[in-house]
Amino acid sequence: MSPSSPNEYTLVEKPILDTLTGEYGYRYIHPDEHPSLRTRENEVLFKPLLIAALVRINGIPEATAEAVFNDLAGLTDNQRWIEILRGNYSRKVPGEETHRTIKVIDFDDLENNEFACTNQLRVKGEVVRKPDVVIYVNGIPLVVIEAKSPLNPGQNTFDAIDQVRSAEKEVPRLFHSNLFNIATNDITFRYGATGAPREWWFRWRDPWPRQADAFSDETEKGLYALLEPSRLLDILAHFIVFETRDGVTIKKVCRYQQFRAVNKMVQRVIDGEHKAGLVWHTQGSGKSLTMVFAALKLKFHRGIENDRLQNPNLLVLTDRIDLHNQISGTFTACGLPNPIAAESIANLRRVIAPGVSGRTVISTIFKFHWDDPRLKSSVQAQRTAALRELAVEGSENWILMVDEAHRTQEKDLGAYMRAILPKAVRFGFTGTPVKKGDKDTFKNFGARGEAYLDKYGIDDAVADGARGHSHPSRPAP
Repeated sequence: MSPSSPNEYTLVEKPILDTLTGEYGYRYIHPDEHPSLRTRENEVLFKPLLIAALVRINGIPEATAEAVFNDLAGLTDNQRWIEILRGNYSRKVPGEETHRTIKVIDFDDLENNEFACTNQLRVKGEVVRKPDVVIYVNGIPLVVIEAKSPLNPGQNTFDAIDQVRSAEKEVPRLFHSNLFNIATNDITFRYGATGAPREWWFRWRDPWPRQADAFSDETEKGLYALLEPSRLLDILAHFIVFETRDGVTIKKVCRYQQFRAVNKMVQRVIDGEHKAGLVWHTQGSGKSLTMVFAALKLKFHRGIENDRLQNPNLLVLTDRIDLHNQISGTFTACGLPNPIAAESIANLRRVIAPGVSGRTVISTIFKFHWDDPRLKSSVQAQRTAALRELAVEGSENWILMVDEAHRTQEKDLGAYMRAILPKAVRFGFTGTPVKKGDKDTFKNFGARGEAYLDKYGIDDAVADGARGHSHPSRPAP
């Protein structure tokens, strides 16, 4: 077949490479270069690129970078790979007394990383596989893309997904450091976490903050949403979790509404203009996981220097024991560092004491029913004085996430919470639309003139197939 005739390569694969290199600054690595970047076809790390990145980012001797490469080359656990990619790796550097953190990705300086794409990479395992496109950052393969021709009626995106899933089994080495994978035929573009079965590959419908009509097709939109360099590193740093329950670990990557809502929340904290926001994400859309992603980014925000994001305290509030247990369990299962479940009023008072930092506290709103007889006084002045005395010093370093906010913030409990943490940033979450007449919820959580900071309604869920996020996918590799 002529290279210029319409086929999978000319219609999908080459446009992907052209967009990545032309629009987003990726380096294209021709298949002829593969032998110079690895010594055998069963290797997937591009050693010269990784060594150069380690030296460039960390200022370490090349011999030390070589030792780091040897450590990484033998690493097979995907969860540990993600930790290392996020900066959780240290070793001894000659001439230094203590271990030093070694970064393989520079989250502070995007330009200090090398984003590259290649095609037809021969990888030898049980069989030889040649994925259509592989995305590399600093010589490490992070994303595999399989493409199908939109003109072939006998194949579709699910066939591409099946190819990826087969490759995961046949050449697992290519997926040890994998973030997620992509399947496209230009008409439909889907992505899935490493190991996810085909029914849990999703479309990324909203390319916020850009508009969908700014893109010529689904592939162009999806490449921006997932592989634009700053967004790819954002997903790596804050939007991938490993949830372990009953001894089984499932890898999960964010949906578009979670990415959008969390980034709106973080931007609101950074801007400092408004100290509240209301998020409506309909039932089954992964609201608990959205809170986990928000906690990850608010606590470990990479790439922006800002005092307001220097190790803030987070307080997650629910109004039912089952929701408290669900969210607490999700935070713990996803490995969020040291979440504290406040199980009593006294415990809550201790953990939100003045001067603390970096805490993640999960509690029920009812624990704000603090026992002070003046709060029950019929004399307004006494109640006002009591509330003023309850205020925690340093409350501006607290960020609140209140679940089912429309049920909890009226009357005394909401007033006590706001009085105790008067300068905190407050985000309310709800799984159902807040009634237009519910002025209190909009007043307590909405910015002036704003109904919702982010909305993912029933129509959105239907358009996405009405499937929740907490899926029983294959255990993470």
